[in-house]
Amino acid sequence: MEKDNTKYYMYFWAGHFLYLGPIIDNCEHMHHALQVIVNRDGLFRLRIGETSIECGGVVISPDRPHQLLSTSDTQVHLFIDREAAVAGAIAQRHLGDGHVKILDGALLKRLRGCIDVPGNFLGSCGQANEVYRKLVTELGGYAEHTEVTVDPRIEAAVQLIKEKYLTRKVSLAELARHACLSESHLGHMFVEQIGIPPRRYVLWRRLMTAFQLAVQGNSLTESAHSAGFSDSAHLSRTYKRMYGISFSACIKNHGSIQVFSCLS
Repeated sequence: MEKDNTKYYMYFWAGHFLYLGPIIDNCEHMHHALQVIVNRDGLFRLRIGETSIECGGVVISPDRPHQLLSTSDTQVHLFIDREAAVAGAIAQRHLGDGHVKILDGALLKRLRGCIDVPGNFLGSCGQANEVYRKLVTELGGYAEHTEVTVDPRIEAAVQLIKEKYLTRKVSLAELARHACLSESHLGHMFVEQIGIPPRRYVLWRRLMTAFQLAVQGNSLTESAHSAGFSDSAHLSRTYKRMYGISFSACIKNHGSIQVFSCLS
């Protein structure tokens, strides 16, 4: 893969995304995702509350206000939905009852080693997913590299979501009937195999759909309505809360940011 420092890349999956590049939104924000930031080289600065921190890497708990003060450095940003099992495992290992963990020493070196390309392009979704799994493994999100085989019943539920529930309130009862499972069993298997609960999966799909429509030239209002949001303000609030990045800033900069939708 060729070095490419002029474009920045986002890879979206169900419940998490990986971004390589400088931060594009520098206001204080918080979101419902656990966030990991690793500088590719050297240190960066961020503000947590009234405290300014300089570090090479950090884990930030969900719903913790923060602001990145170094905006020109090339960084790896990993966002994981707070309801995902790996987010809980990473938080338990690194945060405990706290909100921020500085990453340094041997762990930081190993995390940097997970990104073994000179530029910001990780390749296909499959190749980028390997990087994601390496990062999560180093952080203790799961003990070993394993691939989850999706049960046909869960595949059927996912397909129904794609066909029917992008713009409608999801019915867990109907999903369960369609998958020939009880609601509780559906919820358990969905989290185990997809990574997050069904309703959270629907929300990630809606946000990704809105982004794709907007970069194709649709207005924010059209993109919001087509993706199941009441209006553009609802879309913007939800996008910022989930990703910590301004929706309008992403659209404005989409010429320099290439987005890969890796949602199954």
